[in-house]
Order: sequence, then C-alpha cells, then structure tokens
Amino acid sequence: MLSFRKANENDTLLYFNWANDVTVRIQSFNSNTIDFQQHEIWFKSKIQDDTCLMLVFQNEENEPVGQIRIQKESKNKAIIGVSIASNYRGKGYSSEMLEKASNYFFDTNKSYIINAFIKIDNLNSKYAFEKAGFQFEKELMFNGFKSFLYTRKGI
Repeated sequence: MLSFRKANENDTLLYFNWANDVTVRIQSFNSNTIDFQQHEIWFKSKIQDDTCLMLVFQNEENEPVGQIRIQKESKNKAIIGVSIASNYRGKGYSSEMLEKASNYFFDTNKSYIINAFIKIDNLNSKYAFEKAGFQFEKELMFNGFKSFLYTRKGI
C-alpha cells in the first residue's frame, strides 16, 4: 500500500534523478537530458504553482517509489504524467499511484478531465492507465510521436 505527499523543495534532487533516468528519458516526449540548474528553477516554480499538483509516492518503509504530476491546462482539462524509480518498476505501483493521484485531484476538481498521452510503444504505461480507470480515446500524434490518448473524468 502506497502513501503520498505533496512534493516540496527538498525533493528537487530526487525529481532530477528520476527525470534523467535513461528509461524515463526514452519514454518522455522530450528525451533530452535535463540540466540541473534549469530543473531547479522549473521545479521550484511548479511546486508553487496552484495549477500544478506534484505528488511523491512512498512505500510502507517511507522510501520514495515514484511521482505523479497533474497540470491544469484549462478550466476543465489537465494532463498527467507518472514516473517510477528504476528499482521499483514492474511491481504494479503505477496503476495504484495513478488511481490515488486522480482521486485526490478530483476531490477538489470534480468537473475536470485528466488527459494522459502515452507513446504508442510504451505498453506498460498503457496497461497501468487502463488498470487505474483511464479510458482509451484515440490514437494521435502528440509532440511528434504516435501516441495513445487516455482520459479519466471527474464527476
């Protein structure tokens, strides 16, 4: 069973290391390596941004296993991203994290739709989103990549 908390400034390096993981970069829509100084500026702005929810998920031993970011893009649409620490992949954490983060977001954003864009070859993410209650909408080009669009709607 995973717990979560909002990300804070002390998580800057943790997020930086997760973001620069080789597998994360490959599955990202921007696969360039991230510079620490740019990341630090970006991260500080995001944790202070009322339109962005960043959550750190922890296991029973309070070890960080991954993160979810939900960014509001308009008055009723948001986009979600997830990454799992390399040593915790393949343990089924993604779907639990996605479900918990979405439910938490919908507690105060009931009229929103959360969009998930997934590269078409990232089948592990596709299955995790499906298991977390996201619905397949369509295949499309997103940021230059053939992708799936999955959505989850609030009430």
